[in-house]
Amino acid sequence: MQVLNLEEKNTERMEAINKFTLMDDTFMTQVFSGDLECAEELLKIILKRNDLSVIKSVTQLTIGNLFGRSVRLDIYANDATGKQYDIEVQQDDSGAVPERARLNSALFDSRLTTSGEKYKEMPETYIIFITSNDVLKGGLPVYTIERTIQETGELFGDKAHIVYVNGSYRGNDEVGWLMHDFNCKDYREMHNPKIAERVRYFKEEPKGVTEMCETMQKIVDRERDDADVKARMDIALNLWSEGEHDLDKISRTTKLSIEQVRRAITVVQPA
Repeated sequence: MQVLNLEEKNTERMEAINKFTLMDDTFMTQVFSGDLECAEELLKIILKRNDLSVIKSVTQLTIGNLFGRSVRLDIYANDATGKQYDIEVQQDDSGAVPERARLNSALFDSRLTTSGEKYKEMPETYIIFITSNDVLKGGLPVYTIERTIQETGELFGDKAHIVYVNGSYRGNDEVGWLMHDFNCKDYREMHNPKIAERVRYFKEEPKGVTEMCETMQKIVDRERDDADVKARMDIALNLWSEGEHDLDKISRTTKLSIEQVRRAITVVQPA
């Protein structure tokens, strides 16, 4: 029987934690989880709004979609005026394509609206992508995307905003310093003292390191569970495609809930 070397395991975890930057969504979501000051600092710099006051900040919020792809938000926040924010970190350019922003915006709206609510009461929303590279290739630090009326050039005014932040930008300004900090492994080299202190906590303080290790384990467990569910949903779809249309029987065979079976058989498959 193989004996687990706890000291070796802890050393591996510490090495991983020391290598983390805020461009790693695992670490970024831990740093910003529940920390209103850091989330507020982030939004103030990106949106250039000193009046912004964050009253809620959570990470890894899942928005389900019965008929298709669900999304998991890296950071969800709202401010004192009711504006809602989804902040995503993307190292891979393919994870920040315009269609992804469109999907996040659509599902974000579906979560924020209720039956009977007047359209005018819908909150203002911001989908913000912080990307490793200059995805939109314009050489700018920040790109703000708004719907416009093409014939007049006027803003459409639907209160939905999409923002891309160029993580490779290193200008001598607040956005440049922030992107430098997002790519820093060593908190002592960071410009922003609030974010640097939070990073230090999770890299050096025993309690913070323990929380980080627990989060890493939860992510490993969740990814394993997600992979298992996806495999069983693939089986459910195959059973349906082969003519088995008894949902209860498919549920028993795959050990999925009826809702999961319905999701499996209604997902639009790529051509």
